[in-house]
Amino acid sequence: MTIRATIATRDYDFVAPLALGDVTADGVELRLLRSFEALRRFADDPEIDGGEASFSQYLRRVASGDRSLVGLPIFVMREFRHRCFFVRRDSEMADVSELAGTRIGTDNWGASGNTWSRAILRAAGVPLDGIRWFVGPVNPGDAPADTRSLPPGVAPTPGGRPLGELLLAGELDALMCPWPPRGFDDPRSGIRRLYRDYRGVECEYYRRTRIYPGHHLVVLRRAFFDRHPGAAVPIFRAFVRARALSERNHRVLHETSPWVLADLEDQTALMGPDFRPYGYRENRAMVAAFCQEQLAQGLIREPLNPDMLFADFESLPQAD
Repeated sequence: MTIRATIATRDYDFVAPLALGDVTADGVELRLLRSFEALRRFADDPEIDGGEASFSQYLRRVASGDRSLVGLPIFVMREFRHRCFFVRRDSEMADVSELAGTRIGTDNWGASGNTWSRAILRAAGVPLDGIRWFVGPVNPGDAPADTRSLPPGVAPTPGGRPLGELLLAGELDALMCPWPPRGFDDPRSGIRRLYRDYRGVECEYYRRTRIYPGHHLVVLRRAFFDRHPGAAVPIFRAFVRARALSERNHRVLHETSPWVLADLEDQTALMGPDFRPYGYRENRAMVAAFCQEQLAQGLIREPLNPDMLFADFESLPQAD
């Protein structure tokens, strides 16, 4: 009997081969829902069998004893974070070490990406408790930020005002958020990145740590996993094949930008041909570092063995 599975992810080019049927999962009829709102869509609809989820939220679920989701070591969203610090254009700051004791706004305290960003601050010797933190929407009209259960020293923005507005008004010294504030690309924008050469800084971070930070992963609902334990490995392998096909196409069909090919070649020289592998063992160092940061930043209360996060998947036959 064919197993049917519906999984929601964002519209990444490396999942498109699954959605289009160019890659299939052995023994599983896989229906892929692609939407930027995939995380919310999966969380809100119990009829969806699996989906893209916040790595940070999943980790905290496991740490609290909640095993309602089964993590697959498919890190569909990864990103370096030095690019995610913003200051006013007239600021003289150029490194995170200069953010000690400042006022920083962020859009989501517990998000995976912001956890990695605070790890950068900690690595630079910046005490997190010496910063005045504010949480709010980045732009006018954005959905209100989740300001429930903020830790001591972290406050909502006054009146829910947008972070970009507060930065330009001089009421914040920096922003820490995944995407630039609206209008950032306008040459007249009053906001710039803290690191003008963020690519160079991120390359150096990778040389030093060998970590390419994971933000989102694919999870299955426990009920689906328990009904169809044989589906997880074929789904994992299908995601691996889809990514491999997409990356081969990048090397041939790279006309989206005149220098994408040069970027790909530079990336391979630094990070190797498999720069974003799926699989737990391939990512254990990154996962362990994230567990340590969750503890150090007070997002979990007790140390968490990283092996627990993917124990269900790793226990399956032929999961390697």
